[in-house]
Amino acid sequence: MSSWVTPLLTAIVAGFIGAWLTYAFALRKDREERRRERIVSHLIEAYRNIEFASSRKPLTEDEKTRVETSVAAIFLFGSKKAVNDAEDFVHSMDAENLLRTLRNELRNELDLEPHDVKLLHLRFNRLTEDVK
Repeated sequence: MSSWVTPLLTAIVAGFIGAWLTYAFALRKDREERRRERIVSHLIEAYRNIEFASSRKPLTEDEKTRVETSVAAIFLFGSKKAVNDAEDFVHSMDAENLLRTLRNELRNELDLEPHDVKLLHLRFNRLTEDVK
């Protein structure tokens, strides 16, 4: 009886340990992926909000709030370089370096091909007519 019980128990215990380790590693990987997705999502939104506000005057109160929130998100989630560029942006209101840094870091994080194309902001002049 002992000749088959010991290998069976060893196999069962090893199976449970293997299953638990697989579960623990998968859980850790999923948690890391969710964290990464949240950070990338916040930084993409920050990029869009700051880019939207660039070269637009005057900004509405909502647009100003979105830029302020975006800068706060960069201070919270951004890399050291992005945070330094955000600090410079706060003082100078020149978003070019910050946008370039965010673009490069996000493209890297998303495994997109890097490029050094100059940042351009397409802005159409919108004429409003009073309808009478």
